[in-house]
Amino acid sequence: MHGGEPLMTVTLMGGDMQAQGHAQWLVDVLDLGANVQAAADMARFRHSQISNVLSLETPLYDLVGAQLAAMGHTVKSVSGEEVGGVQSIMYLAEPGSAAHTDGYYRAGSDFRKDGEAVGW
Repeated sequence: MHGGEPLMTVTLMGGDMQAQGHAQWLVDVLDLGANVQAAADMARFRHSQISNVLSLETPLYDLVGAQLAAMGHTVKSVSGEEVGGVQSIMYLAEPGSAAHTDGYYRAGSDFRKDGEAVGW
């Protein structure tokens, strides 16, 4: 919700990865300005608290894995199956529009899992 109006819905399957994945997706959209599909496609990471291991999707591992390991972190490269799967729908109002009906929807669906973003 934003200003009392619906803004978006997002769900991420993945057990204990859900909260981590939601936070990463929201940062991608709200802070980095990614559209919902780009946010779904971005590489994610997963921290396992008990083992204190940081799992990075391979593209992210390739970028920062060695640097994190050099700082003393235990890191490993993982496939997308370990970071959940996201589907989302976002409502975008037309600029200057006063009515909630003067807008459009955008959807994103994760390539890592079966599924689709659907609204009606």
